[in-house]
Amino acid sequence: MESFAMTVPMIALLSLCVDFPLHHPIFSVFPAIFRVEPNRHSLTAGFSSWLFYSVVGWVWETGLNLVLRKKWVDRGILNGPLCPIYGFGAASVIVLLHDVDNPIALFLSSGMLACTLEYFSSWAIEKLFHIRLWDYTGKPFNINGRIYLNGFLAFGIGAAVVKEYVQPWVSDVLDSWQPLTLDILTIIFTLILVTDISLTLSGLLSFDNRITQLQRELAQYEARGRERFDEKFAATEARARKVLSWQQQRLIQAFPTMTSVRDSRIMQRVRESMSRHDSRTR
Repeated sequence: MESFAMTVPMIALLSLCVDFPLHHPIFSVFPAIFRVEPNRHSLTAGFSSWLFYSVVGWVWETGLNLVLRKKWVDRGILNGPLCPIYGFGAASVIVLLHDVDNPIALFLSSGMLACTLEYFSSWAIEKLFHIRLWDYTGKPFNINGRIYLNGFLAFGIGAAVVKEYVQPWVSDVLDSWQPLTLDILTIIFTLILVTDISLTLSGLLSFDNRITQLQRELAQYEARGRERFDEKFAATEARARKVLSWQQQRLIQAFPTMTSVRDSRIMQRVRESMSRHDSRTR
């Protein structure tokens, strides 16, 4: 899903550089969202809203992890403080459910949209990069470990609150800014975001090969008869630090249930060895 995150900033940047067809029917939803005619301002405002909700999602995920696990972990898949799936989730609710006023219908529809997005994101990441960032197997009413009941309830309530209360405030704030200010901020953040996405995709694309390499090297190490528990952990930690990039190591720590499609055990082994190393260095 993160590979699609480039779409929003690229369109926003393109609209500032060329004569983009802003009166295309796809932009007919903008008046309902931003209460302005479809123009460059509404497009940059849309990008700013997406960016805002992506940052809020990162704050929520990282803060929740800090409270529950008593440990600071950067929970975003990107290097910057963003969780794009939250931005896309908020955008989908704002765009597709802008005319839904019944609270129950809004809650159920928001939960369905959010879960559909989360399910598709999990499936796409697995197919593209051969890893699963999250796994809800064992959670109540989960579907293939990709979504589960608590997520539906939380996202349903959260998305409904965003649509009814948060987005009107965000729209008022953005409407009060000068168009030039939004244009400049859009260009700056788009360039930063595209750079971040490029680095992230590079790390994800090489993840599978590096995990396979690590698995092969550790198998060779154990084949030499070094079976002591401490030696296993030391070897795993040393090879993981050497084979995996900083970003890949961070992702393993950021997603506690992250697994490799090729070997479900190797991620947990690397994660445990890194945690053991961190506890020794503190």
